[in-house]
Amino acid sequence: MSSFSEKIKTFYARHSRVIKVLLYIAWAVLFAFLAYTVWKSRQQLLLYLVNANYSQFIIITIIYLIALFLAVLNWSVIMHAFDSAISLWMHAKIYLVSMVSRRLPGTIWYVGGRMLLYKHLGVPSINTASASGIEFIISFIADALLAAIFIPLGINLSKTLLIPLGIVVILGLYILQPTNLGKIMVRLKHPLAQPVRTGQVFGWLFLRIALVLTGGLMIFFTIRIFTPIGFDLLLFVLGARALSGAAGMLTYLLPSSMGASDITLLAMLSSIVPTPLATVIALLVRIYTTLFELIIGFIFFIILNKSFPFSILKSAKEEDPEEKLNEEYSEERLQEYQIHS
Repeated sequence: MSSFSEKIKTFYARHSRVIKVLLYIAWAVLFAFLAYTVWKSRQQLLLYLVNANYSQFIIITIIYLIALFLAVLNWSVIMHAFDSAISLWMHAKIYLVSMVSRRLPGTIWYVGGRMLLYKHLGVPSINTASASGIEFIISFIADALLAAIFIPLGINLSKTLLIPLGIVVILGLYILQPTNLGKIMVRLKHPLAQPVRTGQVFGWLFLRIALVLTGGLMIFFTIRIFTPIGFDLLLFVLGARALSGAAGMLTYLLPSSMGASDITLLAMLSSIVPTPLATVIALLVRIYTTLFELIIGFIFFIILNKSFPFSILKSAKEEDPEEKLNEEYSEERLQEYQIHS
C-alpha cells in the first residue's frame, strides 16, 4: 500500500465524525445553491411559468428516470469489466452518490469521489480512473455521432463543420477497440479483470446513445411546457442535446466547464424559439436535473452509508487484504499477458 493511501486512511480514521458532518453540510450547501439559482432567476422563470403546461412535467419525470436508469446501467457494465467481483447493485449505488459532484467545478470531485468509494472496496484507483475514462470516450463518441446525424436534418450546416465530429468518432472507436483497450490497461500495469469483446464495446455505445436520445426527448418536452412545438422539430432537438453534450465534454478536464453545455444548448434552441425562452429552457433543464440528482443522490448516500459507513474506515496500520489480493491478481494477469504475447 502506498504511503499516500496510508496517509489518507489515517486521516479518515482520525477525523471520521468530522468528515461525516462535513458530508452532510456539503449536501446542504448544494441544496442551498440550487435554491439560490432559482431565486436569482425567478423573474425570468415566473414570466413564462404563468401560462406553462405543467402536465408535461409528468412526461419529463418519467423520461428522466429512464435516462438515469440507462446512465447507471452504462456505468455499471463498464466498471464490471474492470472489477467483476463487485455487484452491479454496488456499482449503481456508487454512481448515484457520486453523480451529484458533477455539478461542482472541475473533474476531480466527480472522478475522485468514485475513486475514494471504490478504494474502500479494494479496487485500485487506476481501475476506477480508467473506467471513468472509457465512460468519457463513449459519451463523446455518442454525442458527436448523434450531433453529426441529427443537426443537418434541422438546419443548413456546412459539411466541413461535421469533420471534427467525424474525427472524434473514428479516434474514439480506435481507442475502444478491444485489443487496443487491453494494451492500454497492460501499460498501466492493471490488466482488465476479463477480456473485453467487441460486442461489449458496442453495447456500451448503444446504452450511451439511448441515454443521449432520452435526454433530447426530455428537452423536447421541456420546450412543450411553454410552446407547443411540433414533432417535426424533434430530430433537431435531439441533435442540439448531443452537440451541447459534446461541448460539455470539451471542457471535461478544465477546472470549470464555464457553462459550455448550457450555452451551446441555448444557442441551438434560439434557432427555433425566441432567445429569452431558450434561456429559460436551458436554465430550467439545469435546475430540475440538479434537483433530481440531489434528491436521488442523497437517498442513495444514506443507503450506501449503511453498506459501508463512512465513519468506519480502516486505519493506515491495518493492511487491506482485499486490496492486496487485487494488486496481486493484477500482477498475475500482467505476467500471463506477457507470457502469451
